[in-house]
Amino acid sequence: MKTLGFAGLAVALGFSAPAMGMEHSTVIEHAAGPITADYSGKTRVEMKQIGSAGGAGRASSLRCQWSVSLSVERQARVGAKMQASRSMLRDDVLTGSSPGWCSERGNGIDRVIEARRDDLRSAMMAMVAQDREVILVEAEGAHARQREG
Repeated sequence: MKTLGFAGLAVALGFSAPAMGMEHSTVIEHAAGPITADYSGKTRVEMKQIGSAGGAGRASSLRCQWSVSLSVERQARVGAKMQASRSMLRDDVLTGSSPGWCSERGNGIDRVIEARRDDLRSAMMAMVAQDREVILVEAEGAHARQREG
């Protein structure tokens, strides 16, 4: 019975495991000076057990549904005085499922995710591209405040 209780808890809460990290740096030209932006991306794998184990003579419907979220932290600076940071999150960058228990599929899921590392990198670079406008607005605001003060 304790095993079934644990399985029920796992179904309710899902499983999660950390995955890989990525880095990127860029320089954006601005009137206040070159803006250096450093990005650090981390993935998070969420696994959810669905279905049930088949009884004697019955097929199992156990599946492990998984998804990968990407969080990106940005640190931008113009010289030593102007600095800004931002956190971005994109859920479900990668998704999939595999038959069986999630606890038995971890390595297989990790291999699938590693094989799709380029997709994760592309998602991060799309987030970086979208952040460019935000950086310019932040820098313009900081530059205007500096001229006033």
